Amino acid sequence: MNAPSYVSLDDFAASFGEDEDAPPPWVHPNAATPGVVEQLGLRYRLEDILDTVVALQRAERLQDGVYAGPDSMASVYRDVLHAARSLRIPVPPAILAGTSMRLQGCFGTDRRAFLYLSTFFFVERAAIEERLFMTGRLCGHIAARQVTANTIYSLLVDQNGIRSIARRGFGPVLDVVLAPLSLGVRLALSRWHRAAVITADRAGILVCRDVESAAMALMRQTLGKAPELDAATFLEQRRINGGSPGKWTELLAGEPWTHKRIRAMELFSRSALYGELTDQPVEDPLSMDEVNERTTTLLGVSS
Repeated sequence: MNAPSYVSLDDFAASFGEDEDAPPPWVHPNAATPGVVEQLGLRYRLEDILDTVVALQRAERLQDGVYAGPDSMASVYRDVLHAARSLRIPVPPAILAGTSMRLQGCFGTDRRAFLYLSTFFFVERAAIEERLFMTGRLCGHIAARQVTANTIYSLLVDQNGIRSIARRGFGPVLDVVLAPLSLGVRLALSRWHRAAVITADRAGILVCRDVESAAMALMRQTLGKAPELDAATFLEQRRINGGSPGKWTELLAGEPWTHKRIRAMELFSRSALYGELTDQPVEDPLSMDEVNERTTTLLGVSS
């Protein structure tokens, strides 16, 4: 029997190692592992549970998906390989399926992670820089050791997580029971999750090295197709409409608004660290302390 021509989860786990390295310097300080997980000593118990739950989801996704490898979806495999090498992590398994672009993600645990990618983004002629940004930002969760906490958030908060499984297996009653838990987790981890999203975006532009292409990738994911406008026009629309009462809905949003993520990436691209890691000249570079402080202010609802 021939060996599979793609990276398996066991391959990734064997390559990951056991060292607890310090987080990369580009990680936002609010994106460290949520304190409650560490304080209660729950990380490894949670990872054992998550391995089982996520295995069920992964098996379901593979029924209508395919692993990217040298002999299948080779161009996507090269994107993932480039991102992993750029961020100095093991190459993760990557499943492609005809899923929504918004459902793309990195799931599992820190030591047993896989990517879930949309063919609508990776096969529908997205530019190479946009694809590198997306694979880079998802691999960034692995480099920043955010996969375990991010998967917990996704399972308990997102409609396609445990609540979806409950609806299909047990009907709407259990879904109603889980709803308060979902809200509680969202409120408890919202600050962390927002910083984790920003951290992943930073990893994405470190891989693609083009903020404009990264912004285009985010707009493509937000709008559902390639936008017929540039980032500057998109941001100008948000500036004009910034006083709308609708901004308060961000309190319960799963992640920062797209325009804030673009502005946060632009801030990071002006840092001395970005110039150092990408070998690109940065005029009047900012320190990471200043970048992080301004980014935290940006993420506020009133910004």
